[in-house]
Amino acid sequence: MTAQARKGRGESPAAQGKDRQATEQPVSWLELFFDLVFVTAFDRLAQRLLDHPDLPTFGVFTLMFVALWWAWMGNTNFAARYGNSCRTYRWGTLAQMLALAALAVSVRGDLSDVGAFFALGYAANRTVLVAMLVLRGREEGQLSPGDRTLALGFTAGAGLWVVSAGMGGTAQLLLWGVALALDLACVLYAEARYERETPHRGHFPERVGLLLIVFLGAVVTELIRGAAEQRLRPAEQLPAVLALLSIMAIWRLYFDEAHTLPALLAERSGRASTLLAWAYTHLPLTLALSVLSVGLGLGIAKESAEADRHERLLVSGALAAIFISLALLRVFSVRPLEAEPTVPTPRHAALGFSGSARLIGAALVLLLMAVPVSTTGYQAICTLITLGVAYLSWLDPARETLNQIEDRLSDESEAAPPESKDSGDKATDAPSL
Repeated sequence: MTAQARKGRGESPAAQGKDRQATEQPVSWLELFFDLVFVTAFDRLAQRLLDHPDLPTFGVFTLMFVALWWAWMGNTNFAARYGNSCRTYRWGTLAQMLALAALAVSVRGDLSDVGAFFALGYAANRTVLVAMLVLRGREEGQLSPGDRTLALGFTAGAGLWVVSAGMGGTAQLLLWGVALALDLACVLYAEARYERETPHRGHFPERVGLLLIVFLGAVVTELIRGAAEQRLRPAEQLPAVLALLSIMAIWRLYFDEAHTLPALLAERSGRASTLLAWAYTHLPLTLALSVLSVGLGLGIAKESAEADRHERLLVSGALAAIFISLALLRVFSVRPLEAEPTVPTPRHAALGFSGSARLIGAALVLLLMAVPVSTTGYQAICTLITLGVAYLSWLDPARETLNQIEDRLSDESEAAPPESKDSGDKATDAPSL
């Protein structure tokens, strides 16, 4: 059934998305290509912090990181809601990649030299996204109220980025922050005020998971880069081995969880609020992984009291943020279950055993910064804490129960015919929050 036909039947955007939810939407080669371009941008940004691991550089690094991540989320959200095979998405993504290449070039160097270039590149990225929304509206016959709100807000935000290109220093950074806040406010308003199609239950978590793999791979790359600068002796390669064990544990902590559950529940309810909260929690998670790669690289490649101090600040802060983000991901995966009377929710599953272990792990790595131990001893204790948190999370009985619920809901969603889903939506469809 075409979109025009569904509109003729008076179906809501949430109901219109059910036909697409019933079909598979694997991540395309173009999306993988797009994500790989981000590897370069994020790696160059991490090198910026590695060159000058001080507080002012960290502030600029964080702001640029948020901008890059938000650009990635805009593309991902479009594909997950409206499909990744249409002409609008394909050509729009190629145009966004050109803007992204400009951003990647401009993340290094002094802001007085590259700030204007970065601002104009980001404005171009947002302009392309607005064009994609408008062109999709033309294909559907009209621009939906929610997408109209986003197009207007993103256009205003792009204008602020253009204005900031003529500024410098603190004023420029403040205007970047205002533009990003405006984008976020428009997204939250559109989700709360209008019915919109929910992101595809399979595609969205898969794309987010692939991004996490990209960041874990960047950490491993930094470890190998640092280890290659040391002599091939067990004592000098030990820090890299310990760091690699920590990365393996983080990988296990994330991918052992029921990370497609929020998207499945969003499909059932027609509400994307908790799903978006789950998705946006990946911003501090990926930011922390990028900072972790810098801290581990400092600890492996450089030998000085200042490098050790920076390593402790970056690694402890990053690991704490990772553990807290993983605990929040569990909460946002479980919370929608409370509104599903047909799905029994495990007791204390929202935080539970594994969530408590992650929060305790965050506290321990922060306290470890003040403990007078050698650099190798610090790295070994961090690894033991990370492995311990992963092991305790694996023992959590709620983890397996949630995975079983995820499998069951996935089977039910795939087995239900689109017609029955549409008929159910007519009776129960409600505005998304």
